[in-house]
Amino acid sequence: MEQPRWNPHIPPYIPMQTPGEWERRCLRRQGNFAGALMLANTAGLSLTFNLVAILLVLTGVIGRSQIMQPLIGLSKIQYLLVYAGVYTVAMLLPVVLVAWCGRRRYCPLSPARRVNGIDAFLAIIACIGICMLSNVIAMYVMAFLERFGVSSPETPDLLERTPEGFALYLTVFAVLPALIEEAVMRGYLLRELRPFGDPAAIFMSALLFGLIHGNIQQIPFAFVVGLALGWLYAATDNIWLPVTVHFCNNALSVMIDYLGTGMSDEGYAQCNWLIIRMLIVLGLLALIVLLVRRSELLKIRSCSRTFLTEGQRWKTMFSSPVLLIALILLVLKAVVEVL
Repeated sequence: MEQPRWNPHIPPYIPMQTPGEWERRCLRRQGNFAGALMLANTAGLSLTFNLVAILLVLTGVIGRSQIMQPLIGLSKIQYLLVYAGVYTVAMLLPVVLVAWCGRRRYCPLSPARRVNGIDAFLAIIACIGICMLSNVIAMYVMAFLERFGVSSPETPDLLERTPEGFALYLTVFAVLPALIEEAVMRGYLLRELRPFGDPAAIFMSALLFGLIHGNIQQIPFAFVVGLALGWLYAATDNIWLPVTVHFCNNALSVMIDYLGTGMSDEGYAQCNWLIIRMLIVLGLLALIVLLVRRSELLKIRSCSRTFLTEGQRWKTMFSSPVLLIALILLVLKAVVEVL
């Protein structure tokens, strides 16, 4: 009977432990590091935004009475510029520092291999369709929660109806999230979790991706999107495909808001639904073509060289203390936002 080969992601075997115990220990260490990345990201966001609020008060840009809404006294352009700088530093810098200290000194946006052009295009269209479908799922979830008194969070209108305002809005809410969030959630987090097997890594990274969005309206949407983006990254080993899908999804929302200026609420809703339905159909067609082509992108790989079963790897992932703490804190943060 052929003996199982080593998981390539773990260090060499130490004879004092059984192979399964040593692999479980190494996987738990990997999960703890992934949890540390999420804790650094969450702490960095909270700390940086609070420091900026205090700085704005001290410099007299806003009054002390506005400390709980620190950017309320700024114009839309000023708000977007401040937000872009704070978001970039708060989202990326703590994660990069933790990764550097943990000797993960690789570029999170570096692609590992080339992908067939037709398959890549079809996969992008399929994922965009899934993103549109996740909008529908999020709407139904919110409609259900509203029966229990949970209301949708209000979002301020920050879009200046000028070409310059549109360009800045597109940069802040489409370009930056596509690059920074993919670098953190797929380039670092999912890559660190892949030793647990791609299915487990995709699920956990998608769950954390949903929870870092914080509000109840975006969590189910971001979770489904995270599953699609995680699948795309795991199937292609090329981070720029998820970046492209993430950008297209956010840019489409920005363009609909911009083009909807002057429309009635009913006309805007009808236009929005038409675009969503059209993209869902296109995504489904792209997925069917991938199935007909028997594309390699539809084959998610698990760990073939391991002494642990699939269930044991899942159990080890959820028993990693730091990862579990990060997950619990993000859940509590989301609950507090709802309350």
